[in-house]
Amino acid sequence: DQNYQLMYSENVPADLVQGVIDTIKHDHEILIHMYQNDSWLMNKDDETLRDFHDEFTYVLFDEDQAPTDGIAKIFFTHPAQDHERLVVFENKLREQFGDKLNIAFSTPWCLEVMSAGVSKGHALQAVAETLGLTLENCIAFGDGMNDVEMLSMAGKGLVMGTSHEKVMKALPNNEVIGSNADDAVAHYLQDHLL
Repeated sequence: DQNYQLMYSENVPADLVQGVIDTIKHDHEILIHMYQNDSWLMNKDDETLRDFHDEFTYVLFDEDQAPTDGIAKIFFTHPAQDHERLVVFENKLREQFGDKLNIAFSTPWCLEVMSAGVSKGHALQAVAETLGLTLENCIAFGDGMNDVEMLSMAGKGLVMGTSHEKVMKALPNNEVIGSNADDAVAHYLQDHLL
């Protein structure tokens, strides 16, 4: 909120965490990440990530006895950014957990798993309600599959020009603007709101 206080949080149900990990852990190339409270957990060491994030680093966890309390998000990456390999796991997770979890790609190489009640769309709705606004009065910008719900809920959902083709197909009637590299969001706001 305006006072930097957490407005809402909902963790992955503790009784589902190990099952999610068990579905993926047999593919030894997939990296399993979890956010637990203020900690970033990983199932194996990744020197590239460790070097890239020198001020905030991960802690290793045992994938056979994963922590289950306070897990905000579980996500999976592949070192070679193999999207199709992650799609196989997306389908397995959807089949196993159905609507108990929110499963979506944030980028083509990052598959995220959260509680069913957690999405950017739900967050937008919570912020709008706190400010006394309706979703019709909201503008949202996005480029990932985890943005689709938010973009469809907002009064004006704008799709970035560099979005994955699945986003474009899911939102065929939404306006498409330029890319982040072209400062498309800033230009849109300046042209339409300022």
